[in-house]
Amino acid sequence: MTQVVIFALIGKLLIFLLQKFPKHSLPIIGRLFREGKLLDDLFSCDLCSGFWLYSGLAFIFEINIAGEYFYVPILSEFITGAVVSFVMHLISAGWNAQYQNIIIE
Repeated sequence: MTQVVIFALIGKLLIFLLQKFPKHSLPIIGRLFREGKLLDDLFSCDLCSGFWLYSGLAFIFEINIAGEYFYVPILSEFITGAVVSFVMHLISAGWNAQYQNIIIE
């Protein structure tokens, strides 16, 4: 259980850092991150980038949330990435709804 929580927190930190990184100012690859492009849409969405990031981390950390029920080598990591990404997205949305200040001008 502790390993999954640490896994989720590391992933959320990496998502935050990837979204704050000035990707559009990179010399060659920055053109792919312009507004309206695929990579910009992918990295601006917590759920979308979280799925790919958590799936990759599941491969690296060898974490499978359904480990005692079944294990299919690639599918299990994608399921782990999808579930953890969705749960962290719900936690983030709840946190933002509770503590975010909205200013209407």
